[in-house]
Amino acid sequence: MSFAKCVERNGFEVIMFYVGLGDVRLNIERVAARVRNAVIILNQLIFLRRHHTSLKNLLKHLNLIDHLIVIDNSSTEGEIMLEADRETIKNYEKLLPEWVQNIDSHLKTRNNDLN
Repeated sequence: MSFAKCVERNGFEVIMFYVGLGDVRLNIERVAARVRNAVIILNQLIFLRRHHTSLKNLLKHLNLIDHLIVIDNSSTEGEIMLEADRETIKNYEKLLPEWVQNIDSHLKTRNNDLN
């Protein structure tokens, strides 16, 4: 996010595509499938840490993002769940996954604080 801070300070618009999964186990399974024939030991703790850190960093730095598109990559297609700028939030699904609801809630707070 330090790059985002730098460009934001210099007047650039920050657009982020955040691609996430609701279940970290799906990420572990996908990586395991890619390396199934290799001799690599997957440390599940690394995935758990990255999964939580990624969302935590997004929420911490929402103030730097001018336009955010959140994509749920749980299916093979990937689905846009919401788009937001500094004034509006557009949900594409009536029932958002819990992790996207968390982002949505933080965006609403951010946008209310800005207006």
